[in-house]
Amino acid sequence: MNAKKSTSNKTPRGSMKRSVFNIPRILRHVPLILLTAFLTSCATGRIDPTDPVGENAKQIDGIMRLSGYMATAVGIFVAIAVVVVIVKFRAKPDDDPDELPKQIHGNRKAELTWTVIPVLLLVFLAVVTIPAVFDLSSKSDGRTIQVEGQQWWWQFSYDVDEDGIHDIVTANEIVIPVGEEINLDIRSNDVIHSFWVPQLNGKKDAVPGRVHQWRISSPVPGIFYGECVEFCGLSHANMQMRAVVLEQDDYDAWIQEQLTAATIPTDPAAKRGYDLFGRHCVSCHVVNGVYESAGNGNANLTSGYAPNLTHLMTRTSFAGSIFDMYKDDGSVNIADLREWVRNAPENKPSRPDNRQGMISFAETLSNSELDDLVTYLLTLGGPPPLMPS
Repeated sequence: MNAKKSTSNKTPRGSMKRSVFNIPRILRHVPLILLTAFLTSCATGRIDPTDPVGENAKQIDGIMRLSGYMATAVGIFVAIAVVVVIVKFRAKPDDDPDELPKQIHGNRKAELTWTVIPVLLLVFLAVVTIPAVFDLSSKSDGRTIQVEGQQWWWQFSYDVDEDGIHDIVTANEIVIPVGEEINLDIRSNDVIHSFWVPQLNGKKDAVPGRVHQWRISSPVPGIFYGECVEFCGLSHANMQMRAVVLEQDDYDAWIQEQLTAATIPTDPAAKRGYDLFGRHCVSCHVVNGVYESAGNGNANLTSGYAPNLTHLMTRTSFAGSIFDMYKDDGSVNIADLREWVRNAPENKPSRPDNRQGMISFAETLSNSELDDLVTYLLTLGGPPPLMPS
């Protein structure tokens, strides 16, 4: 009697290898992975958290790098362990598919290891981080500048003689002297914002009804860029700012210029623009010395009003710092300034009907009136002491 040829339940050797390691399929995803990594590394704009300049920013950067290095080491270790497990315990071509591997429940050494090591790492990070948190929140012996966030721009007020009354009120650009640690009293006039100039310090929330203390400083002069980093409504992405750090002599000269009140221009075109400003702009804007009636004299402290324009031309930007005031050759960016005056909502999303942003004058002012109004704005202050590089 002929014996029947038995059939094997084993998977063919080649089939098993293809099912475990399909190298061509993995390689097809490599370009996608590389492209994703490339795109995520791209950045636009002038904000660079990876290049700290101020001592506070360097302290934060050091902690971030330390935690990043530790996380990278842990990640590499885990990845190696996963690969070792996959390779060492992978299915073999000659394995019996019906035979289960040895079942193990619990391993005290392994469990203690993966519990104790993370705890020690976290304790170490806490010991390093907690003192830094309290240090960053403390107040220095330097001067104090009041910071107010409102939709969608920043206001900075200086009490030069420390008598409790703000002598200088400016917008979107905080000017400080080099080498001095400046205290900030940060608050909000409407919703929650967050003040962030990453090269000088980390972020600090501006909350209605509260005052948060913060510090910034820079050992070198320059212009450092920041923005609001707490979603605050329609034009949150356009709520930017600049920190201008000046040499002491330049800073003293800037202070003296900011303390000087504006005057009525004598040039005919500028005088016509001055009169237009009085008819259309003074309900929101203040110009010290000539137009101080906005908001019954309290416009600088009320949400819904607009920036103080007394020394507009001493700033390097306007419209919440989304436009440069000057071109690369040092000339005034008249085209963008004129277009901003003509139709601000078209250039920056806002809700002027709800006192959140500047209204449009496209249907109100003629071209010649726009030219006269811009001519008047050009008389408000001299050029800034430091231009963007």
